[in-house]
Amino acid sequence: MSKYCRRWAYLPMTGILLFGAFLLYDWAVPVDLESRTLSQTVLAEDGSILRHFADENGVWRFPVTLDDVSPNYLTALITYEDQYFYDHPGVNVLALMRATWQWLSSGEIVSGGSTLTMQVARIRYPEPRTIWGKLKEIVRALQLEWHFSKKDILTYYLNHAPFGGTYEGIQAASLGYFGHSVKQLTDAQAALLAILPQAPSYYRPDRHPARARQARDKLMRRLVAQHVWSPEQLNDALIEDITVALKEGYQSAPLLARRLVTESQAPQIHTFIHPQWQSQTSELLRHYVHGIGENVSAAALVVENQTGKVKVYAGSADFNDNSRFAYVDMVSAIRSPGSTLKPFIYGMALDEGMIHSESLLMDVPLNFGGYQPDNFNSGFSGPVSVTHALQKSLNIPAVQVLEQLKPVYFFLKMQKAGIHLKLPVGAIPNLAIALGGVGSDLEDLVYAYTSLGNKGQAQHLRFRSADKQTQQPLLSEGAAWVIRKILLENPKSVAGLAVKTGTSYGFRDAWAIGVSQHYTIGVWIGRPDGVPMPGHYGQVTAVPLIKNIYQRLNDQRPAPLAPDSVSQVDICWPQGDRVTTDCEERHRAYVVDGTIPKTWYNIAEQQQLFNQSEFYFWQASDTQLRVNIGCHIKAQRHKVTVWPAPLDPWLKPEQRRAARIPGWDPRCPVTGAIVRQSAVHIHGLANQDAFRFPKQQSQEITVSAEGGEAPFYWLLNGVLLSNQNRKIILKDLKSGRYQLTLIDQAGSRDQVSFAVRRDE
Repeated sequence: MSKYCRRWAYLPMTGILLFGAFLLYDWAVPVDLESRTLSQTVLAEDGSILRHFADENGVWRFPVTLDDVSPNYLTALITYEDQYFYDHPGVNVLALMRATWQWLSSGEIVSGGSTLTMQVARIRYPEPRTIWGKLKEIVRALQLEWHFSKKDILTYYLNHAPFGGTYEGIQAASLGYFGHSVKQLTDAQAALLAILPQAPSYYRPDRHPARARQARDKLMRRLVAQHVWSPEQLNDALIEDITVALKEGYQSAPLLARRLVTESQAPQIHTFIHPQWQSQTSELLRHYVHGIGENVSAAALVVENQTGKVKVYAGSADFNDNSRFAYVDMVSAIRSPGSTLKPFIYGMALDEGMIHSESLLMDVPLNFGGYQPDNFNSGFSGPVSVTHALQKSLNIPAVQVLEQLKPVYFFLKMQKAGIHLKLPVGAIPNLAIALGGVGSDLEDLVYAYTSLGNKGQAQHLRFRSADKQTQQPLLSEGAAWVIRKILLENPKSVAGLAVKTGTSYGFRDAWAIGVSQHYTIGVWIGRPDGVPMPGHYGQVTAVPLIKNIYQRLNDQRPAPLAPDSVSQVDICWPQGDRVTTDCEERHRAYVVDGTIPKTWYNIAEQQQLFNQSEFYFWQASDTQLRVNIGCHIKAQRHKVTVWPAPLDPWLKPEQRRAARIPGWDPRCPVTGAIVRQSAVHIHGLANQDAFRFPKQQSQEITVSAEGGEAPFYWLLNGVLLSNQNRKIILKDLKSGRYQLTLIDQAGSRDQVSFAVRRDE
């Protein structure tokens, strides 16, 4: 065998040894394509960007797949960087030899010999720009091709190639320079981004547009020369100038995005946000608060009733206005809910069989074991129905119902359903809950109100597409329907929207929560620092805003029909039950499960004023006056219908107890606790009396009841006094006007007004 032939015989052995060395090196120094830390992107339901966040080093790097990238960019990239990418094993030997020869012959780098795989190796495992570093880069490229597919290698390049400044990856560059996704690149933009990683700082289009254009146009002409583009395509692309619209910070639903990235490390977080509604609502809030005053913010939520999907999340009025506490998320801020919990008090009472929609309640001065609530307008309506009380958001009837329902029961039922009402440390639930004496947030309130549009089932809010759909029972289907029906029929409501308003103490928070057929909308307006906004409350401040939001949803669907558990019946006042022959006032009521409870005649935490609608007594046959059962006068037992005693001052004269229960017959002796009486009268005070007392001297006013029958109920400015005797002493009175009311056991009443002035 010739010497020449023997040398060629060693080649296979040399190849085997080199391959073995490669395998040994690959085992000792393995490679991977582990991604660098990615930026996080929060996306709307249509895939558009709501907001994105740079990584911990301030670098923008967003994940994409090959399917996410515009084909014109991939074509330009492969043609420019590595036209044999799909054919070589990671290294293009001919290109390397050409580049080496050009370097040796000219003394400078004329063309590069790096493949895309070698560039990926350099990005993943950076080495110094030396011959030894280049050799290691070649070996790494071979390793990558050995372990990974072309698709994997190209995807890594798309996500990590440098594009200048803080942009890495094609998606970050497209968003940052052009303000849109890489899927939407024009031909000219695709060509520009294809050349940019070769010299990112040199060709940056925002700093060196002329250089960038020259390199871009050169590539585009090469694409035509290689018959990749048509001449017409080139002519159209050449017209396009180098225009850059730097957009590093998308600001749609910014507070929701911030919230979600603190809860998840996923590079992409998909939400259910409707981008158009979100944009419209944010713009609406921004303009709306400027008409209210300085430092005022607002928040809004829109949620699908049946799915819990959050379609709009506006946590503040203007994310760019720090004077309005831009970064304070008022969707999750704990505030006083005002009257917004009242529908659920009535709803639970419906489920417990305590009321129907027309139950007779008392909007009068009442004392609940020392708790004396007032109405928002400080006036009183007297006898009211559940419907009227809820539509007018009257305070005292709501407290009356909560007292019967029990605050602890209401609180625990809300907690069990996932509505987290906040009490002060060490406090227990009390009647003040009905009027906002508890903490809550817009998120929980909207969650609770979804039950009115979802057959009593409260839908947990779903912010991300990964959130599972869950719900909790809060009300029965019948109770939810009745409450929603009452709110829908409120003359002050928004057509098609069952709205409940709320105003916290001191005008600090204005609320409006509305339920349509498909959505629940919640609105809060106020100052995050808790400073009052006098004159601003739910009906005048929040309702116009919720109406504007609702109109943009185009949800004009008919309300559902009443469920089988709800029926309509005629009921009577004052009894509260079905219509009878002696019905004074007829009302058409919605009842749940056929339950028709009677009217309450007592306040649970004080002595009963009268405990039923029927009052029985013995009546003389001749004089028609009342007689003692032991009196030897011909008499018969008689019955009259009476209204709850606290309502007496608000009734027509013929409805009052004094007009229905006759006086005592003088022929019959009165014994024991029964006092011979005529109509009760206050003695010791005349109407419009005025008293002037020295500043430090203690003065007392003694008054007594004439006529009437014990026990006597004295009310000073609507507050029930503990003394139930015929005689009382008023002392420690401050300067001001007073109203003293006296009601006896039979319902007879008298009332006087007087004034007290203390010298300074």
